[in-house]
Amino acid sequence: MLSKQCKLHLEEVGMTGLQHMTHAIKIALTLQLLVPIIIIHSIAPRWFKTTATQTMRRLLNEQPNINK
Repeated sequence: MLSKQCKLHLEEVGMTGLQHMTHAIKIALTLQLLVPIIIIHSIAPRWFKTTATQTMRRLLNEQPNINK
């Protein structure tokens, strides 16, 4: 059912389809939770000074086989 490109991507990241979906959803939820933090920071820069940056860096560093 998956295209060749989808299968190739799953092989590249070393995940099954379900693992990939779970991983992607966790990232999406984490990023959604950052939105209010970024909005608060835009209004009051003294709060959450590095929260979004640190979280995004952590997410990128946790990615398998990504060109950094």
